[in-house]
Amino acid sequence: MRGFYIVGGYPDRESFRKCLNALAEAGFEFIEIGIPFSEPVADGPVIASAIHEAVTKGVDIEAIMAEVREMKQKYPSVCATVMTYANIIHGYGEKKFSEDFGDILSGVIIPDLPARMHYWMKEKGLTIPVIPFVTPVSRDEDIEAIKDTDAPFVYYISIMGVTGSDRQGTQNDRAELAKKLTGKTVVTGFGIRTPEDASKAIAATGGFVIGTEVVKRQGNFEEFSKYIADFR
Repeated sequence: MRGFYIVGGYPDRESFRKCLNALAEAGFEFIEIGIPFSEPVADGPVIASAIHEAVTKGVDIEAIMAEVREMKQKYPSVCATVMTYANIIHGYGEKKFSEDFGDILSGVIIPDLPARMHYWMKEKGLTIPVIPFVTPVSRDEDIEAIKDTDAPFVYYISIMGVTGSDRQGTQNDRAELAKKLTGKTVVTGFGIRTPEDASKAIAATGGFVIGTEVVKRQGNFEEFSKYIADFR
């Protein structure tokens, strides 16, 4: 699976719409849309700055999801996922979030919600699959806990640090174990910057997602289009 993360509503709604549709039109299998939040976790300076700007401009969930819905109507096979935080969904209401957006989202990524706590949101009415994380230091019992996940893929964080790090990501037995237990594609994120990085990730786990490098170009559509073209 080939995927990209972009910040919802950044730098403005029109630019976000163009980038969202460009990714879908290019045939990438999934798009991860970040819902801006004032206190992000694990985001490096590029994504944190973009999120701060979007928050300052007052972007909201409804506006972002309206663009996602329009994109899905044109490209129904694209797997659309959302990356956001537990209190954003909790504040919106788990059941209402599912009712309003469950038809267009294949999964949600909630970095401040440990996999063993996914049940908590499910009990409150979240019916959209929660995509679990695995890291190079995930414990066996935590990987075992995701074996029955209903998510479309598992997200492997290949470095210990924030997004946009200069460090090279690593593949290890944690990603392999997650792939074996769940039978799902393991999408490698963090540390993927070049087509060569992406090819290695696909060969190792079956997928990649790029965030910082594409968010850097989200405000310049020509540069954005040129960058993603190298990953087709």
